[in-house]
Amino acid sequence: MPETLDNERFRLLLCAVPAKAIDYLYRYYYEGLVVLSQKYVQHRPTAEDIVQETFVHVWENHKTLSQPNELPFYFYLARVVKNKSISQYKKAIRLQENYAQFLNGNRVPSVEQTVEAQIIDQEIAERIKAHIDTFPDREKECLTMKIDHLMTTREIAAELGITVKAVERSITSAHKRLRKWARKEF
Repeated sequence: MPETLDNERFRLLLCAVPAKAIDYLYRYYYEGLVVLSQKYVQHRPTAEDIVQETFVHVWENHKTLSQPNELPFYFYLARVVKNKSISQYKKAIRLQENYAQFLNGNRVPSVEQTVEAQIIDQEIAERIKAHIDTFPDREKECLTMKIDHLMTTREIAAELGITVKAVERSITSAHKRLRKWARKEF
């Protein structure tokens, strides 16, 4: 990130003309913030979304953020992006683990969950597995490795001897197939 930003003058600009200040931030720091976020979430589109959310946060809180502060503004941006990225990463891991548990039938039943609900969950999981078995081999293999073995995209690529992009395409395609099927079935 370039360090050409005069903290005090920028905060005055943020107070007086927030749209121009945020445009300045966007032009000078966007790419660096995306790279920072991508280190945590390992997915550029998600990293770009996080950076966009950060700029929205700055816009919504520009009056508070324009108050004098010794901390350089780009440090604040980096901290917000880092925190949002870590939260997104943790959320993705939780969702992936829950999804894997559900598909494997290893869900821990809650106290309120009835036997009937548990049976229904098991039947749904079996139907999902049966549908995944109809996917093309590469998609099925990549999705299974990601869900059942909790492997990263890079690990899958190394294991299969293909590029990371090929794994991402396969998983994205498998998710699209699964969503399309689920909309019709459920």
